[in-house]
Amino acid sequence: MTLLRAEAVTLGYGRRPVVHDVTLDITEGGVGLIGESGSGKTTLARAFLGLLTPISGNIWYGDQILKNADLRAFRKDVQPVFQAESLDPRMRVGRSVAEALPRNARHRVAELLEQVGLDPTLAARRPHELSGGQRQRVVIARALAVGPRLLILDEPTSALDVTVQARILDLLTGLDTERLLITHNLAVVERLCRTSYVLFAGRVVESGPTGDLLAKPAHPYTRALRDAVPKLGGPPPEARGRTEAVPAATGCAYRLRCPLAAPVCEQPPPLRELDGRHVACHRAQDVPVS
Repeated sequence: MTLLRAEAVTLGYGRRPVVHDVTLDITEGGVGLIGESGSGKTTLARAFLGLLTPISGNIWYGDQILKNADLRAFRKDVQPVFQAESLDPRMRVGRSVAEALPRNARHRVAELLEQVGLDPTLAARRPHELSGGQRQRVVIARALAVGPRLLILDEPTSALDVTVQARILDLLTGLDTERLLITHNLAVVERLCRTSYVLFAGRVVESGPTGDLLAKPAHPYTRALRDAVPKLGGPPPEARGRTEAVPAATGCAYRLRCPLAAPVCEQPPPLRELDGRHVACHRAQDVPVS
C-alpha cells in the first residue's frame, strides 16, 4: 500500500526550482533518498511533510491530494524524526516527549522512553545532560507518541559514533512503522530500506531495489557514491571524473562530472527501465559492473 506519493513534483524556493519532475512512491519495506548535499532530498521530505507546496505536480496522501486532505489525520500518520539538535534545550525530556499527548500522560512518556531503550528517569533531565545517542532516541520517542504509520527520518545517525549508530539502527529496524530515510550513508539505507531513489541536482537518476542498486549501479553517479565509501583495511577511495563540477544546465545534469560522458549526453536522458530498476542515463549499459 502506498501511503504517500509524489507525482511529477517540481519544488523550489521563490522562482528557483530545486527539485524537478520527481515521481516517487513510499511503499512497504522502507524507502531511501540518496544523494549528496544539495541534491534535493530534504526539500522533497519537506513537501512530503506538507511544509512546502509544489510548483507543479501533486503530493498524494492515500487517495487524496495532500493539500485537500484531513491534516489532523495526516499529522497522526506521518511524523518527522529530525537530528538530535532539534530538541529544545530549555525543555525537560519528559515535556518534549509529551507535547503531543493528553495531560497527565507521565505513564505514556515512561512507556515511550522504555520503547526506545531509555531509562524513564531521564524524563526529568534536559537535552544537554544526555549523550548524543540518548538525545536521538528521545527524538524518536517523541515522533512515536502519536502512533504514526510512517516516519520521515533526516540523517538520523549523523554525528553519532559507530557503536551508537548501530544501536539506533537496531531500534529503527525493530519499529512497526514504515520509513522514508533521507541520507548520504549507503550502509544505513541498505540496512533500513527495501527501495531507494538516487537524486542528483534535484532529479531522480536511478531507482529500484536497494540491494540491486548498490550491488550493480546502473548510473555513473550511483557508482561514484558507492565507490566513495571507504573499505576497512583497503586503500582510500579515488574520485572519478570532475567531482567539483557544477551540474550542467542543459542535457544530462551529471555530464560535466561523468567519466562516460559522450555527445549524446547533451540531450536530456529519459528515465527508462533497465534490469528491474529505472535509470536516467544514455550509457547505463556501459557502467562498469565491478
